[in-house]
Amino acid sequence: MTFKNIFITGSTGVVGKPLLKKLIDNGHNVFALARSDNAVKKLENQKVEIVTGDLFSTDLNSQLKKINIDAIFHVAGVNKMCIKKPEQMFYSNIEGTKNILKLGNDLKIKKFIYTSSAVTLGEELNKAGNEDATHRGYFLSKYEESKYLAEVEAFKFKKNFEFVSVNPSSVQGPGRVSGTAKLLISTLNKNYPILIKNNISVVDIDDCTEGHYNAMIHGVDNNRYVLNSFQTSSEELILLLKSISSWHGNPIYLPKKVLNFIAPFGDFYGKITNTSPLLCKESAKVLTHGHIYDGSKAEKELKVNYTKINDFIKKTVNWLIDEKYINLARI
Repeated sequence: MTFKNIFITGSTGVVGKPLLKKLIDNGHNVFALARSDNAVKKLENQKVEIVTGDLFSTDLNSQLKKINIDAIFHVAGVNKMCIKKPEQMFYSNIEGTKNILKLGNDLKIKKFIYTSSAVTLGEELNKAGNEDATHRGYFLSKYEESKYLAEVEAFKFKKNFEFVSVNPSSVQGPGRVSGTAKLLISTLNKNYPILIKNNISVVDIDDCTEGHYNAMIHGVDNNRYVLNSFQTSSEELILLLKSISSWHGNPIYLPKKVLNFIAPFGDFYGKITNTSPLLCKESAKVLTHGHIYDGSKAEKELKVNYTKINDFIKKTVNWLIDEKYINLARI
């Protein structure tokens, strides 16, 4: 096995958890970074070696140097919207990535697989973004800016190993209930959900896992790969949900201008309560822009067999039903 010993960050998160399982199931020796007692508890009963610390711990090299680490999966990152002080997100996403890249050099690894994001493409409104896209020149959110800058730093970092960037679109499917997944759960729990008309790009969580793993096997040095299972519109997705599932809601589509008008009140609410509101100016920008991504390069070069949208809906809705997040009949 070319990549026997693997070090992974972010192994308890949405992307990292199923990737960790795949690595274990495929017979790799996995060394997982745990930055909290809660993370340690989640990893204790799995066939992994726990490495305590965070992205900035100074003893990671000493903990790993005798193991002959072959590859690093750097999955850890901060993804938050509408936060009052985004400095920590920038620090973790940019400086944290540089620290793990340095660790790769110190450990003399063979390959580094970096979890970036499709938002770094910065595609223009209503245009498909791919690996060759030119960024629009402005950012929809602080998260997008932090990941864009982190990716720039990662590519220009002087590395003594092969480096591959994996850029997932919105990761959805069984196991995901946070972030944008809340919108799907909320929609399926209402008869008249309030939505907007926009473009949606999704990578199935299993496809995301396959894309990451295959990036280690097939990924070409100094390349990035967009992972995107399907692209659709919010209206088309609703029609599919109604045709496949027992949900028969009737969405109320809010004009984008109204959403942009309401959004500043969320910023004001966040300021006076010192919390992160669900809606703010930057989240409204993201929602009204929407995303169209092209994941065909990963399909061809990484041999990712993308999940069809109907199959994605069936397994996701059934999982939400089984976990009692929604009250519908199984499909």
